[in-house]
Amino acid sequence: MHEQGEHWVDSGYANAGSIVAARRDHKVALHGPMKAVTVPHARGDAAFGQNAFSIDGDNRQATCPNGTTTSGWRTNRSETGLPVIRIRFPVTACHPCPDRAACINSSNGRQRELSLRPRDEHLALQQARALQATEEWKTRYKIRAGVEGTISQAVHACDLRRSRYHGLPKTSLQHQLTGAAINIIRINAWLTDTPRARTRTSPLTALRPAA
Repeated sequence: MHEQGEHWVDSGYANAGSIVAARRDHKVALHGPMKAVTVPHARGDAAFGQNAFSIDGDNRQATCPNGTTTSGWRTNRSETGLPVIRIRFPVTACHPCPDRAACINSSNGRQRELSLRPRDEHLALQQARALQATEEWKTRYKIRAGVEGTISQAVHACDLRRSRYHGLPKTSLQHQLTGAAINIIRINAWLTDTPRARTRTSPLTALRPAA
């Protein structure tokens, strides 16, 4: 299936399930920064990260970098209710393995386990992470800057996140009026040569000595 369009979102809307659903239901390529893997032994660039394991979804098997193959494969749901594949390697292979400390994060862990999304979501996640590491993707993602600036202005100047009314029709009207108000604010700023506000500086960045 070929996408007929694309939609660039922030990290709050970028996940494997949304990417697959957007492609399947709307034929839209969804782009956004995927949340990084923070567990050291599970990161894709780690020697024993998930990318180092060979996954055979057809035969429901996985092979570790040292050649151990397991059929300890079960499908259940995560704490948030999403489908997840749990893969467990045998203790008899993991315990004597010379790379056990680099592969198993817990000091008292008995065996390596993998947690994967269903196949289509897993592949979409791997592809998205590889794509967002390219300079071309990073350059194209800069188109979000105008959207983020507009949202920030609407929130701070017009209290966009708070609805003053009950019911979707009135809330929708408020959003339309907010958009009109932002247009008026920007027209006024352009006519009066009002300088643009400076980008917010984080407290940590502000501590840096001037170059």
